[in-house]
Amino acid sequence: MIYGKIPGLNKKVSKLIMGNDYINKYNKACKIWDSYYRNGGNTFDNSIYYREGLTENFLGDWIKSRNFEKEIVVISKVGSVDTKPSEISELLKISLDRLKLDCVDILILHHDNLNVPIGEFIDLFNNLIKFNLIKSFGISNVKIERLKDSIFWAKKNNKINFQIVNNNLSLAKMNKPLWHDSISSNNEEYLNFLNENQTHHFSWSSQARGFFIEENFLKRIFRRKFKQYLKDCFFSKENLERKKRSKELAIKYNCSLNDIALSWVINQEFPSYAIIGPKNNTQLEYSLNSIYVKLTLDEINWLNLKK
Repeated sequence: MIYGKIPGLNKKVSKLIMGNDYINKYNKACKIWDSYYRNGGNTFDNSIYYREGLTENFLGDWIKSRNFEKEIVVISKVGSVDTKPSEISELLKISLDRLKLDCVDILILHHDNLNVPIGEFIDLFNNLIKFNLIKSFGISNVKIERLKDSIFWAKKNNKINFQIVNNNLSLAKMNKPLWHDSISSNNEEYLNFLNENQTHHFSWSSQARGFFIEENFLKRIFRRKFKQYLKDCFFSKENLERKKRSKELAIKYNCSLNDIALSWVINQEFPSYAIIGPKNNTQLEYSLNSIYVKLTLDEINWLNLKK
């Protein structure tokens, strides 16, 4: 495994993060989490909304049964587009109770409420750190203008700012948002911003929902079970060209297309992490192979059609 270091944490953070939104059975979850941990993975992405709290309960039981409180990094995500800062503490309490923890390592604002000044959220998160309920914090699906405002406000008021951005970042660009407020960081302005500020980025849908699986994507795209919204999101001439170039590099590195796509995410110039969502150990192993592929900056830019 390869790791990064998040400000405020005394634990390393694995570059491949275990996403738990697909978990629905405890025994199945244990098998995946045990294997992930054995392979060096130590970071778990959760939301108060995943499976209506079921996955957080599962993870809390698993942590206690393995005595892993000090070994792993727990991410909790709370908040909708209408959530006010005053409501965050209660939502976090629900998450902590489910996880059977007194403190989460990272709390992420799951959806940004644009009607609230960004400084009010920063104040709230700083207070949560003060009371040792969280160690670090970030924000998901956030526009670049809000991040710039947060930097200015935090510096002006001597506050800790968001340490993590949790947007989509995949080699296959989103042509149409997966959800109404979902935001991708894969554009030149956002990538330059992340580079200049060396912002830690946790990418959801880092594998573009299976776009780089090695089978005929045109066949998959027209299967009934391949949902229309995924076709609308990822199917484009540009993404097919990225996939074609991935094939060339997969031959060079003797690996899969998916390895190339994930390596593109975790080998950016800024601290970049990929959230993966395996449903079984076979899928987990398929994703873990990517840590052995080290793309060059020229290759990363070439895949993103800059050359």
